[in-house]
Amino acid sequence: MYDDVKTRMSIVGGDLEHFLVVMGLHHGSSHSSILFALVIDVLSRHIQGKVPWCILFVDDIVLIDETRSGVNARLEVWRQTLESKGFKLNRTKTKYLGSEFSDRTHEADVEVMLDAQVIPKRASFKCLESIIQGNGEINKDIAHHIRAGWMK
Repeated sequence: MYDDVKTRMSIVGGDLEHFLVVMGLHHGSSHSSILFALVIDVLSRHIQGKVPWCILFVDDIVLIDETRSGVNARLEVWRQTLESKGFKLNRTKTKYLGSEFSDRTHEADVEVMLDAQVIPKRASFKCLESIIQGNGEINKDIAHHIRAGWMK
C-alpha cells in the first residue's frame, strides 16, 4: 500500500527521527482504522459523491452508478487520485455487484474495469453485516441473520 513512505513521531521532548513505514493498515489496532479513514476522507473529499453514490467505510469504498460505464469512469477517477498520493486500489479484492433492477440491454457488453483489468462480477456481497443481492432479493440476508442469531 505504501512505497518508500516515511513518518516520524512527536513526543513531549521533540520530534523523533524519520522512519520508513513498512506495514500497511494494521487491522488489529482500533487507531489504525480511524487514522486511515481520516486520511482517505481528506485525500478523496473532492471526488466523493453524495451518499449513497459513494460510501467510505474504513478501507472499503462503495461506488454506485446507474451504468457500468459510469462505474468505470468513477473507478478511474478514484484510481488516479489515490495513486497520485501513493495509495493503490487492491485489484485482487475489487469486485462489483450488478443489479437487475432496470432494463439496460445496451450495456450488456460493457465490462467493469480497473486500469486494463476486468473486475469480476458478484451475485451478492456482505457489507456491514448485511448481504446485498444483485437480483433484489433478501433471502441470503435473512438466512445470514437467522444463523447469526442462533450462534448467539
